[in-house]
Amino acid sequence: MDLQPPSVLAHLPRPLHGSTGKTHLGEVHSLADSKKRKRHEVVVAVDGEAVNIYNIQTPKLVTSYAVPPQSAFSCQPCSVRRKINKSLVRRQTYVAVKQQIKSFVEENGGNGSSAPSIGSSSYSVTDSESPAVFVGIVPTETKEEEEEGSFDVLAVHQDGRVRRLSSDLKTQHWSLRHSEVAKTSTTHEIRSCFLVEFEDAKKSLFKRRQDLAALAFGNLTETGVDEPSVLLLVSQPIGSQHTKLSDVKVQMFSVPANASSAGHDESQKMRHLITFNLPDIDGPETIETRGSQWYFHAGSAGLNVSFGQGYINFDLSQYTPTMTSKFILENEEFSSLMRISPQSVIGAGKSMIAVYDTQYKSVQRNIAVGDIPASASGIKARTTFVSYYAKLGVAIATKDNTLLAFDLSPSHNTANPSLKRSRDGLLIDAIGRGIGSAKKHRTEDTAVLGLSSPEEVERWNKLTADLHQYSEAQDADAFDRAVLAYFGANGFPSPEDYVNPETTVHLLSLIFKLKDDASSQDQLSASSSFRLSINLWPQQTCQWLIQIGHLSPNNVEIALRRSFKPRILPSLPTGSFIQALTELDPSLQRLIDVLQGRVLFSTDELAYILKLLINTARSRSVTLDEEAPKALTNGEDQDQEATTQALALSHAEPSLGNIFLALNTTLEKIHRHPLPAITTSIRSALSRTEIISMVHHLRLSLATGGYTSRSTESPPIPVPAEQTNPPISLSTIVDLLNASVDAIGPSGWISAASGVDDSITARDQELIADLKSEISAALAGIEEATYLKGILHEYLRYANSAIRSATTTVAVDSGSDTPASAMVRLEKLNGADLMVFGATEDDDGLEGDASGKLLPLSLKAGSNDVSKTKVKLSTGEVKTRSSREIGYLRRKAAGKYSFERLIV
Repeated sequence: MDLQPPSVLAHLPRPLHGSTGKTHLGEVHSLADSKKRKRHEVVVAVDGEAVNIYNIQTPKLVTSYAVPPQSAFSCQPCSVRRKINKSLVRRQTYVAVKQQIKSFVEENGGNGSSAPSIGSSSYSVTDSESPAVFVGIVPTETKEEEEEGSFDVLAVHQDGRVRRLSSDLKTQHWSLRHSEVAKTSTTHEIRSCFLVEFEDAKKSLFKRRQDLAALAFGNLTETGVDEPSVLLLVSQPIGSQHTKLSDVKVQMFSVPANASSAGHDESQKMRHLITFNLPDIDGPETIETRGSQWYFHAGSAGLNVSFGQGYINFDLSQYTPTMTSKFILENEEFSSLMRISPQSVIGAGKSMIAVYDTQYKSVQRNIAVGDIPASASGIKARTTFVSYYAKLGVAIATKDNTLLAFDLSPSHNTANPSLKRSRDGLLIDAIGRGIGSAKKHRTEDTAVLGLSSPEEVERWNKLTADLHQYSEAQDADAFDRAVLAYFGANGFPSPEDYVNPETTVHLLSLIFKLKDDASSQDQLSASSSFRLSINLWPQQTCQWLIQIGHLSPNNVEIALRRSFKPRILPSLPTGSFIQALTELDPSLQRLIDVLQGRVLFSTDELAYILKLLINTARSRSVTLDEEAPKALTNGEDQDQEATTQALALSHAEPSLGNIFLALNTTLEKIHRHPLPAITTSIRSALSRTEIISMVHHLRLSLATGGYTSRSTESPPIPVPAEQTNPPISLSTIVDLLNASVDAIGPSGWISAASGVDDSITARDQELIADLKSEISAALAGIEEATYLKGILHEYLRYANSAIRSATTTVAVDSGSDTPASAMVRLEKLNGADLMVFGATEDDDGLEGDASGKLLPLSLKAGSNDVSKTKVKLSTGEVKTRSSREIGYLRRKAAGKYSFERLIV
């Protein structure tokens, strides 16, 4: 389930009396074969203005009925749309105004004209001064020869009186206060009413209570014939500002389909089924009466109440009401909460509107309250939810005089719509999004941080308190001192030491922060625009985080998500971390430190860095090539402030050395990723011009690296060392050239070749030709190197064996005092510096022992060393030699020092 940005369905008219006027919203039903169906429409009654009906699926005003200025509605309106015949459609809307029940009747297509005919009627209430709190319809038996009597109107007053009227309001079938209601009329008043069809009640409400189903069905024996409706009355104590749940009474009645006005028995008009009180729960002892809202979900037989601190749901299908879900936030103040699934509710709090998981107490999706569209005068108005349309996945709400629609349908269902209900309430969706109670002592933090003793916990609490203080004061030096003091006299742990990730995540949450993007002018968006920034930069701490590889974009996002709770932070856009570093340090030194560290970057982040550096290098080169403007002073002194600003600007700009250092480091870093991922990221992040610039830079590195010129040729044109530092390896150059050519793609090259500008086409053709020649030269160099490697294969094998033996052997004193440097001499051949290893020549210029320059037949380095390991001949197992065995072999390898006696 997702929470999409809300859309404005309509701007509602304001009540005539702005301070006391109210707006009431209700549902619209269709009626066919005595079955009510919820339509994708909503009826709105505005005091002193009008009664309007709006379409939800295609936002528009369907119809509107004017009311007198003194009209004040007492409850939600009700509207019914029926198709009388093939051409006639009738819409009947009912409202309660003071001591009247009013009806608006609209017919379309009856007289053959396109203009609808609208009429109204009313019924005056004389037997009760209590306002009506509910108006609904009761389907009746349908006869083919009747067009009018397919339903009756049921009105419930606050004092418990219920009256049944005909659909045209000309006849009152009966009016009574049931004896069960009269028992508590002095202490309780009706707060909410719900009408449930008997077919729906059998599936949920009476699923376990067959006795109540039989009592409600009465003497009828055939299913579907004159089935009654079930009326639920919820009453609370009169005049109480706070109500205990155990004081709330729920009364259940059966209302027959056919009105029986002749009978005097109240059971023939309203049959009492059961009365029960709601149970108390663990949590808040009372709920606020004024702000509470009651809902009933017929499909699950759930009666739920929402109030300022949360939401509670009761299952009425049990023998006694049972609480099935509870969601309480003591520090929150909800203006409205509404059920949208068995495990999810949507609520409007003080700072955000969110979808909550009531089972795991977590936030699934959220948006900021300030981002909800509203008029200028209604920015501080609270959001109130009205109804949820499950088939559309849309929740209807109002804010001030604006009618809003929240799209809760999953985003993936747009491309592949399915009638199957989306899975929600999963534990995997709640991990990391939980909302704990403010009074709960969180002892699990000590286990997560690996703190085992009270002293460690006290040190950590002191550190966090000090760091929060220094972060607010932006004192980077004090921040460094506090972190160093926490780790002790040895200083920061080394990269090889284990560091708890929770510790570094907490540090990152204080170093980085989110700012509202003031540059964003979109006021209708549902998600706030945030920009990542750096609050302070403690040099030593950040350098240590870079060395251990924890100062990464992923860790920063994790830290900010935790500090952003209970709201859910949207995914940070690619490049936010890089932007924060460059804003803090325009000289790019901080970025270079991060790139040269152990920080892991994704290909998208690295492609963004390439784009930034290429554009910076191009703009910087253009700035250096342009001549500095000369100021005309006419004998007057220049403005000192302008000069200071110019100097500061020049120092803030990065040097070409830093730009190319960061660029080459980024190229080496992105080369560690798979080539398909590199190609995709370069194609999505860089424009064609930027990719061509990167190709030129790689060509320059290919030429300056000596990969395209022979040793006998003259060196290429001198290039500043800053552009080739650090040098790029040949494999990196070749792979990134391939990725760049693939990123442009055949269509890009063809579209460039067919352009109208002949100069651009010629440059592209020259580039392709130059690439061919350079790659051919590099390939020739590789072939020569391969040929040379084949010639020197024996020497290379011998050298490799010497290197391997040097790392796995123990030195044995051979008695030679000749230093190793004497075996190495430097020579110069054809302008090339050579390092020659071998025996030195005699003083007379003659060569020494010629056998010293010959390789052994085994091509294994002869050494007086003893290997630290040995191979077992039977199994091939490599075993480590013991010190005793190494000593024995050393003595055995020593030269003979005794005479041998020969016996003839």
